[in-house]
Amino acid sequence: TISPTEKLDVASGNVRIRDINTNIGVGGSDRVVVADATGILKTINFNAYGLFHSRLTAAQSLAVSTVTTLLFNSPLSTSPYYTYNTSTGALTFNQPGNYIVTLQASFTDCAAGTQLVLGIRPIPDASYLGRGSHYTAIATAGTIGELMSYTTLIVAPTAGYQIRFTAASNATSTVLATETGGTGSGNVTNVTIQKI
Repeated sequence: TISPTEKLDVASGNVRIRDINTNIGVGGSDRVVVADATGILKTINFNAYGLFHSRLTAAQSLAVSTVTTLLFNSPLSTSPYYTYNTSTGALTFNQPGNYIVTLQASFTDCAAGTQLVLGIRPIPDASYLGRGSHYTAIATAGTIGELMSYTTLIVAPTAGYQIRFTAASNATSTVLATETGGTGSGNVTNVTIQKI
């Protein structure tokens, strides 16, 4: 091109580097090279780029047999793949694709044998995209709960596709944001998403 915008500007065609495999990268410190929408090469930290992670804002009460949207804080880790609304609990996928979702929660204030459900539902609401069900082994109360974790694959068909994370039980119960006990205190209900 007679009007280059970068130090190396290829007007058309592909770029080839011979013997590149003789220079092996270092995992954890090297960066991945990508091309942006205009073809300019850039580097990203791929390990963090596709990750979304957030913790529950506060403990949430569950009414009997009612699907409740879990409200998470602003994410501790996110990328341009996701937009999260902390007021409504709506997560928007900004790019179609396959996403691994892990949802973890601790339920308390419920009787032994209570059915606990973690779920992922589309917006507008319809049937679950995925859900996990568990029955409490013993009655729970206070700041220690019955831990439950659920992992599934979500296929976002288009950019702008929205989901919400939910919890439900067949008896009154509480989802804890933080557990406090003899082994210490800390976050216990969170969500992690990884684009694959």
